[in-house]
Amino acid sequence: MVHLLTFDEEALIDFKEAVEYYKQISADLASRFQVEFWSKIEELKTNPLQYQSRYRDIRLAHLKKFPYAIHFIMEDKRVVVFRILHHKQFYK
Repeated sequence: MVHLLTFDEEALIDFKEAVEYYKQISADLASRFQVEFWSKIEELKTNPLQYQSRYRDIRLAHLKKFPYAIHFIMEDKRVVVFRILHHKQFYK
């Protein structure tokens, strides 16, 4: 089953900042980050419950090659992405 997925405004800002960071290093690196990110988003839409609830019912989906995690919750049949954080950052 495919779930509806929405992004909080903070998550969109996080994503744009990460892409800009990788663009400063290499356009190819930024492109690879985006491909991996959107692939993980597709996984979340189809099977969000495969990820453990870590704190306050927030689940984390880690990217494989980049040190980022997608922080999200489930609301009924909807996935809400709150933040996209580097592993050295934390959600307050």
